Amino acid sequence: MAGSSVAERLYYDGGDGALEFRAVVTDVRLDSTAMGEGGQKEQVWQVALDRTAFYPEGGGQPWDTGSLVATARSGAVLEVGVERVVEDEAGEVWHYVRKPLPQGTEVAGRVDAERRMDHAQQHTGQHLLSAMFLREIGARTVSFHLGADSATIDLAVERVTEEELRLVETAANRLIYEDRAVRPRWVSRDEAEAMLTRGELRKLPERSGAMRIVEMEGVEFNACGGTHVRSTGAIGGLLVRRVEKVKQGWRVEFCCGLRAVKASGREYARLRELGALLSVGSADLAARVAGLIEDKKAAAKELKRLEKELRASSQLPQAPDR
Repeated sequence: MAGSSVAERLYYDGGDGALEFRAVVTDVRLDSTAMGEGGQKEQVWQVALDRTAFYPEGGGQPWDTGSLVATARSGAVLEVGVERVVEDEAGEVWHYVRKPLPQGTEVAGRVDAERRMDHAQQHTGQHLLSAMFLREIGARTVSFHLGADSATIDLAVERVTEEELRLVETAANRLIYEDRAVRPRWVSRDEAEAMLTRGELRKLPERSGAMRIVEMEGVEFNACGGTHVRSTGAIGGLLVRRVEKVKQGWRVEFCCGLRAVKASGREYARLRELGALLSVGSADLAARVAGLIEDKKAAAKELKRLEKELRASSQLPQAPDR
């Protein structure tokens, strides 16, 4: 097929971006490397469009999913699911589908709204959380990963205490409550470098040309091409779940919005289940478990004492037979 021009990115406009749009297929190609779960070859097609609202994988954020719908002059409708979206080195966006759409086909695109909102909440929450770690305890974020069940950031810091975690979590949620605006805009490379010099930006990507800067009102500026919610209030709350030591510092797992609600619900259900098993309320679980641990230690100590007595008694001389 003929080479396609780089697609217009509709999600760049702000907030969670357009979720429904119309476009024209500019290129299509067969993915010769596609493999099924069983290792068998599969027919998967990559489709390029002149404009798209689908976010491609990048920057630690997963791709959007959804569908493309083509309607023939006869009225026949072909709907194909978009299973994955990637950006190649030339900046073209490719949509992975199971049926080819010929070049020149007009399509209606629809992005999965629930998945987009979830990713936008977690991504914007990451911006806010990283800004609060830097502001409150001077901890710099060096990487971000957004998975299906959890989101993490890695901090370049020697240690982080429970008190510091709660301090940062509270600061982030206070700004969520204040509903600060989140605004994307484009600036020239020169302007971006001036912002870096003034300390308004922490880093710049290694690329030329105009850059997309996302401003979180009164919090930070960030050079970022990902999807975001329109204000911090739409993050919907942020929960720091746990931390662990990694090679480059500390990894912080967190979740935002509906993920945080679901995670809290699951954990509360587990607490109730454990409480029922141990016949105590959730508030008394820690004390009950501590008591069981102490009982186990005491029982192990007593067992050792009895084994020692048994070994000693077995070494006594036996009385002669009469």
